[in-house]
Amino acid sequence: MPDRIEREIEDILSKLDDFVPDKGQKPIPFRRPANRKPQQKSWLSQRLARVSLNQVMVYALIALILGFILRSLPFATWVMIGALAVLITAFILSLRAGGGSGPVSGNYQKRWRGEPIDVPDPYRGPGLGDRIAKWFRRR
Repeated sequence: MPDRIEREIEDILSKLDDFVPDKGQKPIPFRRPANRKPQQKSWLSQRLARVSLNQVMVYALIALILGFILRSLPFATWVMIGALAVLITAFILSLRAGGGSGPVSGNYQKRWRGEPIDVPDPYRGPGLGDRIAKWFRRR
């Protein structure tokens, strides 16, 4: 039995040595990626990129409270005005962005096997006016 297996292995190896690949196919050349220099980001820009709008609102609220507490200082009024402007801007931007991403935001679409599905929303549906009109139509 082992002699037969050894003969088959030697036969396969000899056929493999004699095998010449088809010359009609050209090998696919290796394509090097373009020489792009990585953008050097400063430490400050990397730190600022991680700050969310919620954090900006919290920091602005803290600055507003500190400005109110220390209002006897000459620059406290300007700190309060700046903090209020930043707080309002961050709040408006967070509303405009839809409150973030993920299942909580309004732009999330549920899918099943790649196809969008319609999930009934308990808060979506006929409003009070529609229900009153439907009630009058039934009478």
